[in-house]
Amino acid sequence: MSIESPRVTPDLYATARAIDSALTGQVKDYALARLNADLVGIANIERFANAPVMMSPRGILPTARSVVVMAIHHPDSCIELDGREHPQKISAYHIQGYMNMRLDEMAFRLAKYLERAGYPSVPIVSSNIWRYKGYKDLSENFAPDLSHRHAAVAAGIADFGVSGLAITPEFGARQRYITVITEASLTPSPLLAPGSQCDDCGLCRRFCRAKALSEELDGVDVVTIEGLDYTYARKNLWRCAWGEHFDLDLDLPIPAHVDEAVILETARAHGQRGGEMGSCLRHCLPRARRYFDPGYTDAPRRKKASPQGDEPHRGFEERLLARAYGSGVDVAAVLPTRELAAMGLDLADYLPGGRTAICLGAHTATPASMASWYTLASAAYDVTRELERRGYNAIMYSDGALPERTVQQLLTGALPGRAIETVTVVTDAELSPTTPTLPAPAPAPASSPAARQNALKRLLNELGADLVGVAPAERIAALRPQLDALFGGKVVFTAHDRAGRLYEYDPEIREEHVQIRAPEDHLPGAKSVLVIGLALPQASVERAMQPPAESVGIYAFAHYEALNLLGLMAFRAARLLEDQGYRAAVTYDLCGTGALSGTPRGELSDLFSNRFAAVSAGLGRLGRGGFVLTPDFGPNVRFVAIVTDAEIAPDAVPADAAVLDACADCGRCLRACHTEAFAPEATVRIDEITERFHPIERARCEWAKRYSLIGAEGVACMGWPNDCPAPEEITADALAAALRTLPKIERHHPCNIEQCALACPLARMRHE
Repeated sequence: MSIESPRVTPDLYATARAIDSALTGQVKDYALARLNADLVGIANIERFANAPVMMSPRGILPTARSVVVMAIHHPDSCIELDGREHPQKISAYHIQGYMNMRLDEMAFRLAKYLERAGYPSVPIVSSNIWRYKGYKDLSENFAPDLSHRHAAVAAGIADFGVSGLAITPEFGARQRYITVITEASLTPSPLLAPGSQCDDCGLCRRFCRAKALSEELDGVDVVTIEGLDYTYARKNLWRCAWGEHFDLDLDLPIPAHVDEAVILETARAHGQRGGEMGSCLRHCLPRARRYFDPGYTDAPRRKKASPQGDEPHRGFEERLLARAYGSGVDVAAVLPTRELAAMGLDLADYLPGGRTAICLGAHTATPASMASWYTLASAAYDVTRELERRGYNAIMYSDGALPERTVQQLLTGALPGRAIETVTVVTDAELSPTTPTLPAPAPAPASSPAARQNALKRLLNELGADLVGVAPAERIAALRPQLDALFGGKVVFTAHDRAGRLYEYDPEIREEHVQIRAPEDHLPGAKSVLVIGLALPQASVERAMQPPAESVGIYAFAHYEALNLLGLMAFRAARLLEDQGYRAAVTYDLCGTGALSGTPRGELSDLFSNRFAAVSAGLGRLGRGGFVLTPDFGPNVRFVAIVTDAEIAPDAVPADAAVLDACADCGRCLRACHTEAFAPEATVRIDEITERFHPIERARCEWAKRYSLIGAEGVACMGWPNDCPAPEEITADALAAALRTLPKIERHHPCNIEQCALACPLARMRHE
């Protein structure tokens, strides 16, 4: 079916822009200056009047008044130079995975910023949380909680192209979006005129190997916003997702009709090849921004600003490296090209005309972690974009294609017992080389335990921590025999899926036994434990699974992003301690009494993890359900702990039981558990405080929220068909049989909540 060409109109605003309110200006400044967004736009809530209620801002947050959308740019060289041989042979395009992580951080931080200003807000995840096959009255397939591309159009950032991509005048389709729903009344951005960015050049149709824009079309979708009609092709999303989401080989013959059954049968018969670089995205630029350079790439190139002068200005070089240090790196070195070439590294192999390599490094005394990689990738991404903003070409590889070990050989000097990890940016800008000698951290002046506590708390508060406390290692070590009597030796089950994605679950079950740990087990010679707490956005908790949207994704996202940011904070704090000559070890469950939750980002520590460390550090008290209740945030906090051999002034265990008044013996948390995982009440003694709580039977708890076998724990709201009540006795065989009932496609992006915590009166204490 043919697609009607969009009408092309000027992209100049037809009317004068409204004056931003002070709050709107502050939000934009935070997004652009603090979060380093490339674009930001705002929609008033009325612009979503025609959205399906289950995919609308007011469906999620009925009191919402505005929607803030931020965008970050796909670096041009990562788009233009990758996927040339085949869209499933990609390298630099893998930066998209990092970009999703960056967007998640931006949404979470902006929501917290607005919340602290007094406006409840809900951040929406970047990707991979959606209802594959509709839900109740929602008929759309692959339906997210809120569509970022629709929000980008409603916020005046973008216009729809024929392909359905949201296209901007600045970058075409080369950006990704993130959205925050808020109660704040903000000044809306002017809309772009429909059809102003896409001239129906046909490149998206021509290069789509799945033929999603030429076959199985069903007319056009029309999105009406303030009387303006935005249109795009109504595709069969199962066909569109053939390679991009389901990793099926694009060289296979694709049937005339693609649906879930076809996807599963093709995977069974042929296996999977790997992810796809979206050809529609790769070839989509507005006419005013695109030009063709066949000697460089077969895709359109984006017109950038012309570099100022023959060489970068010295001030720009300083700002460029300062941007990297602002991301948390220890080293930002401009390496000499001649020495790299002598080692067999030709920068032109990675970027045509490549002249300079900028090596960004971070010291660590522990093996490389996601936090260290993310810190380096953040710096490299920001440096790449700064170079592009200046008019240069730049590229970073987040998949290991550029041999970092070779680059690291040029760096001289080292710190005993500490390794360095690096990520390198290649650019055609000719920057002044720096010495490759690694600078040792300046020796820290002698300080007292109290001064160390102040320095750590100051750093963590700057990084966004809500709670920070310190416990002496011996205080937590004294808990070991008590906890061992309650939890030690209990059976838990770890399941591994031998079949993989798109196949029936083939479980391999390993039986394990709970082992209680003390600080010394994490770090011999431990003296102190630093505990960091980060609260989930309050509105994400209050609105979880609530009608009309019934979103569970907002809670799952808040849970795992809080843990991601805690990991980044702990990484920075641990490096501060290491710079002062101390050792540090990061743990998400110091004592080993927590459980795991299944999330779209993998199995992660739950609200029971690090609870005894948090109470020992003075951050709260244990409620009857066994999770931490904090004075300001109730149970809506996640924790990470750092064990160190530094002496740090400790905080007192709070004797004030005011936070427990709302807990009392209401028993809501116990009754909310769908697997009857709470054991009879027990007590533990922490210094002079006695904590009464009900321990959890971890195997029963994880049946619901780790393995997604209880629909009411979240996955029912995602449209999952299965619901397996926990048997009286959970065995490996019983778990294996239940896991085989999980849906083949949906199970890889589980969204679970913690009903016991949501049932607690303190979970919604701000609005009740």
